[in-house]
Amino acid sequence: MKQISAFMALACSAGLLASCNPSSEPLPTDIEGSPYLFVFAGDDDKEDEDFLVVLDVDPKSATLGKPISSLPIGHKMSMPHHTEYVVPPKGEPIFMNAHHHELSMIVDINDVNNLKIINTFKPPAQLRFPHDYTRTPSGTRLVGFLRSNGPSPDQEEDLDPGNHGGIAEYTIDGELIRSVSAATDYPKPIRPYAFALLPDQDRLVVTSAPMMEQSWADVIQIYRYSDFKLLQTMELPVGKRDGQNIPGSQAAGFGPRALDDGSVFLNAYGCALYHLTDIGSEKPTLKMVHVLETKATDNPKIIRGACGIPFRIGKYWLQPMGLENKVVVLDISNPAKPEEIQHINTPDDFKPHWLAKDPRGSRLVLGAEMGYEEGFYVFRFDEKTGQLAFDTSFNGKRGSGWRSWLSPNSPGYISFDRENWPHGATGKAWGHAALFLD
Repeated sequence: MKQISAFMALACSAGLLASCNPSSEPLPTDIEGSPYLFVFAGDDDKEDEDFLVVLDVDPKSATLGKPISSLPIGHKMSMPHHTEYVVPPKGEPIFMNAHHHELSMIVDINDVNNLKIINTFKPPAQLRFPHDYTRTPSGTRLVGFLRSNGPSPDQEEDLDPGNHGGIAEYTIDGELIRSVSAATDYPKPIRPYAFALLPDQDRLVVTSAPMMEQSWADVIQIYRYSDFKLLQTMELPVGKRDGQNIPGSQAAGFGPRALDDGSVFLNAYGCALYHLTDIGSEKPTLKMVHVLETKATDNPKIIRGACGIPFRIGKYWLQPMGLENKVVVLDISNPAKPEEIQHINTPDDFKPHWLAKDPRGSRLVLGAEMGYEEGFYVFRFDEKTGQLAFDTSFNGKRGSGWRSWLSPNSPGYISFDRENWPHGATGKAWGHAALFLD
């Protein structure tokens, strides 16, 4: 037993096991769920086209985890990146971006065996590099652009185009309705990243974060949605933990989510958490309410913690932490005082980033940070207790070499390391974002 315990400790420290904390006890898997998982995948060796793929994730299926259809997009090395965070209503297409080509794609996903790219579009004049997409209640789409033409306002950033980004709104068919620059007299570039739309208050909250850029403003902006008028640019205060400032914790406002009371809760990529209230007033209030524990980084270009795309389920906030190799569950029933209640670890070579929920069940899919996107993890979540656990229905192979020999399979994992796809033998692929399809 001592030898086994020593091996387990070594494996945990090396990141070989999917999870080494008690919270990873499995939850029931024999319950309903959406049958499909949709991914915009990149060809790993860059020799073939990137592609759209649908995988079988029906809990009752004999081909669980295997691809059932795929569609090459007509471009290589496109850097598949974000889709919308939730699947649009039945009958509508979904928006996504091929980042390196600055290409927005509108895809018909309503027949999983016959995916169709129905339109593509480039950024509007001056704006560059689309990133995020959010559906409005009327069915239009908001798009964030990280840059615009011209040099960066930060003289230490040698990037052109590297000017302030902006936002735009498009019809469901991809026709531009309006756009606006995020530029102010702020000395660092504002790079619109993600949205929280509050239609009842006629407000739009936008965060600022980089992707391939080296400079950005640690701010949020509040727009009047009806006319895209910029009303506020607010700096994110530095986070404090146990009364001590945590430098860099305020870096890069990231995932804003509207709460039921009309306020907004958000994380910074540096892993401070914030609550924004009185948004419809002339003086909104932004408070730092919690900081997740993170290690400082030696490289100033690397943001500590790497707290990525969150997901809110009722009173629970689920937060991926890329550099900490974990997903943390917080109770935000009182947004002013979040409470950490659980976390689950991933291997050291899987950096959690993207979370999306199965609309028909308790599952969540977890994607990784750029450079670690060889596959996805699937979790089960108990909405009554906040317990998060790997979905052991999936058991994909991870890693190569000695890692593959020592730990050939990983509970909850879907691997993209395969030779054959429905469209052909194009080999290993990777994916950044994934969504369950009903």
